[in-house]
Amino acid sequence: MGRLSKKKSDLGISLDEVGESGYRLSCSKSKEWIRDVVRDVGNSDFTFLDDITIQVDVFRMGKDFSARGVIATAFTLPCVRCLEDFAFSLKAQFHYTLCPSDSGEFLPEVEVRRADLDVVYYEGTYFDLVPLLVEQIIVTMPTHPLCGQTCKGICPQCGENLNKRLCPCSRENEKISAFEILKNFPLKQKS
Repeated sequence: MGRLSKKKSDLGISLDEVGESGYRLSCSKSKEWIRDVVRDVGNSDFTFLDDITIQVDVFRMGKDFSARGVIATAFTLPCVRCLEDFAFSLKAQFHYTLCPSDSGEFLPEVEVRRADLDVVYYEGTYFDLVPLLVEQIIVTMPTHPLCGQTCKGICPQCGENLNKRLCPCSRENEKISAFEILKNFPLKQKS
């Protein structure tokens, strides 16, 4: 659950603009714009490669609104195994229910259901879509990014990227199974 601020942004929607047929926002923002928007998130391990495309449809549902949309962009991430940067394409579909809240009042503590997780509260007659877009980027970003499922990682001794070449120390220190010695163990013959 989230709360949208009254602060106006270039991706805000006035509730007065949402008619019977709904309201569509379709635009593209530069990679510099989205980089500045997500800068406060704290993860600086990624670099945007493309602009972000945004399409959001908002429909009135009584006092509430339904916001459905798609965002798409691409960025680089470091692989957690080999530490090399790789390109990651993001395309996220989302759906939020936008509900009015009484300004300045805290909502009572209640048990949160799965359906409640996509509810956002707004105040007044305006809501900003930027926090929703940032949330979608963050939840879609992989928590354990891999450049590929077959990534071999780096040598723990010399740091060589094992995807590019096999280092000498990895050949010298190949692990031998603890059961390898049993190969030469003499078997007892049954009499």
